[in-house]
Amino acid sequence: MSLIELREVSKSYGNKSLFKNLSIQFDPGTIHLLVGQNGSGKTTLLKLCMNRIQSDRGEIIHRKSLKCRYMPDSVELPYADRPYTFIAWMLSIMRVPMDLGFLAELDIDMASEVANLSKGNKQKVLLYLSLVGQPDVVFMDEPFTALDSKTMKVVLKRIATLQSLGTCLIISTHEPKLFSKLVVTTHALD
Repeated sequence: MSLIELREVSKSYGNKSLFKNLSIQFDPGTIHLLVGQNGSGKTTLLKLCMNRIQSDRGEIIHRKSLKCRYMPDSVELPYADRPYTFIAWMLSIMRVPMDLGFLAELDIDMASEVANLSKGNKQKVLLYLSLVGQPDVVFMDEPFTALDSKTMKVVLKRIATLQSLGTCLIISTHEPKLFSKLVVTTHALD
């Protein structure tokens, strides 16, 4: 059974139609890349799948009791805590155990306050929180914008592991070639 299914979904903003009669099934253990230019509807499609906005037409069906994670393309993290404390607090809310191995692989600057981290380190924190544990669905909006190549490899390895465990990953990206070693379905939204 699909985790999320879009049936004949349409969405417009003003006179601009982003997609019309779009039907997609998001199944366990799959990776879906949402590819297109800025303004083509990648983030809008993520938000529709997360029920954060409504479609103009069509139906979006979610399996009950989904454990979902979301990594936005950017977010302010104005916390005075150090990253480890902030992550531990977030994981306690999420009820997910700490994965010290994955945390170490991301090589996050643990000495600075979260609010003062570089864009790349803030992105690593968000990536950790979205990819730790075993969620049913992970939504990622441009996850590689501020990462170095070493971290990209760590994240791609983690994505492959989650896929093998049955997680569905829905990722908006301008760089589908980064996923060339993974089995993916690409949805062009231009």
